[in-house]
Amino acid sequence: MDESTRSQSSSPTTSENEAEYRQARSRILNVIIAVCYLYFSGIGEKLSNPAVTTLVIYVASFFAFTLAVFLHTRLRPGYYAVRRLLAMMGDFGSLTYVMLLGQTLALPLYVFIVWVTLGNGMRFGSRYLIIASAMAQLSLLALYILGDFWRQQPYLMATFSMLALVLPAYAMTLLRQTAEARDSALVAMQAKSRFLAHASHDLRQPIHSIGYYLSLLRTTRGKPDREQLIDRIERALGSVSRLFKSLLDIAQLDSGTVAVNSEVVSLQALLSDLVQQNEQSAQWNEVELRFVQTSAWVLVDPTLLTTMTQNLLSNAIKYARGSKVLIGVRRQGKSLAIEVHDAGIGIDEQHMPHIFDEFYRAHVEEDHDAEGVGLGLSIVNKLAQLSGLTLTIKSRRGAGTVAGIYDIPISAKQPEPKPQLAGDSPRPMAGYRVILIEDNIDVLHATCALLQQWGCEVQSHSTIPDRFGRCDLIIADYDLGNQELGTDAIRAIRAKLGSTIPAILMTGYAEAVVSKQTIDEGIQVLAKPVPPAMLRSTVSTLRIALRNQTPR
Repeated sequence: MDESTRSQSSSPTTSENEAEYRQARSRILNVIIAVCYLYFSGIGEKLSNPAVTTLVIYVASFFAFTLAVFLHTRLRPGYYAVRRLLAMMGDFGSLTYVMLLGQTLALPLYVFIVWVTLGNGMRFGSRYLIIASAMAQLSLLALYILGDFWRQQPYLMATFSMLALVLPAYAMTLLRQTAEARDSALVAMQAKSRFLAHASHDLRQPIHSIGYYLSLLRTTRGKPDREQLIDRIERALGSVSRLFKSLLDIAQLDSGTVAVNSEVVSLQALLSDLVQQNEQSAQWNEVELRFVQTSAWVLVDPTLLTTMTQNLLSNAIKYARGSKVLIGVRRQGKSLAIEVHDAGIGIDEQHMPHIFDEFYRAHVEEDHDAEGVGLGLSIVNKLAQLSGLTLTIKSRRGAGTVAGIYDIPISAKQPEPKPQLAGDSPRPMAGYRVILIEDNIDVLHATCALLQQWGCEVQSHSTIPDRFGRCDLIIADYDLGNQELGTDAIRAIRAKLGSTIPAILMTGYAEAVVSKQTIDEGIQVLAKPVPPAMLRSTVSTLRIALRNQTPR
């Protein structure tokens, strides 16, 4: 509702009440200050007795008016346009009258003209700032027309006039910026409210199904049925894992701790790994996933490019249920583009301007309640900007979507071949000695069992251990409780064994943990939830690196 048309009976808001009250209270204080100044300046000695009497009566009347406005704000709080305008007219009228009488002695009272102008504008908004600015100019014009003294000071009056214009104009800019910041904050709050609603739903659904699947698993005897239930539990856990990974990614990007570490990368290897990782998801969504082979090598950060492409690919699979998805590389001059084409449901034109907003989902009934909280494209967009790449989305409802990462620089050189990781044998890390530290007992037992299944010899501890044997690797949770940190545990074990043993730090914190100091200490940081394949790959890489340094 517009301010000028609000009803006086409308319910007042707290901010309006406070603004009215503070302005009325400040007016009383300023009148007292002005009266004290006039008294001690000796203005009575320079005016005739009739003029002094008139001034006293006027000041007393205005003070009574000021008190009346103050009491009205207490008894009738809220927005009253007439009250505001009358108070402003009283302020400027009184200042004009006193400055006409006081002349030179009244020069300092110009400060109150500025105060009345800015005070009303900053408290009541840009409309009242404009009105107050116009009243200030009228007040100065009246001084110039009615006062001989002021007419003899044209440069001073010009200065006063310009100040009464420049300061409100600057205040107007600040008000506009404040309003834009407020609106942005409001949009962010609304987005996060939507996120909480979506996240609650997207977390409850898979957890709800996991509970039922586990109940069925306890009573199911046949191996095919058990494998089917395990497959469904794995799928539900994947949904929860993807949600948490999105939250961790967006929090880390917002914290500004993500660094770009470019290296020469084979797009064939990177994309084929992604296709392999998404084959199961494609089967679940009845999607035919195709990949166009490539021999290109590029100079990028492989982790960031993998995250970007993974988000685009998972989006395509999710919204192309029962159709086709194609991923491939397109050459564009001295750069390359990774494009993901899908024949899915597409995106309505009205949603396109918002698809990169955090927590925004272009969701309609035909989307089959597709999971996600609207973070994937926002993450890709931020990572693309950070990496100096370009993200483009073209889509039409019912005709599918083309999502592409462009301006990927081509590399003329190929890196030295990396050592092959451990094979797929049942126990690929037999004899590998690991110290595992985790304060959560369930996580401790699960991680220990997984490492032992791979052949590791595990020393498990729920706190920083006092006694332990020789080891090849330390795996520690970051927050061990009781103000103990995994980094402290790693340093203590290294110090006692007298060697910089390779270490992995697993953490549920999205910010601050990945510090330069941690990286300098040679500690690999993995953000929870850590998929078994990622943990296995990291452990295998560290094991091979240790073998290359010290043949056993």
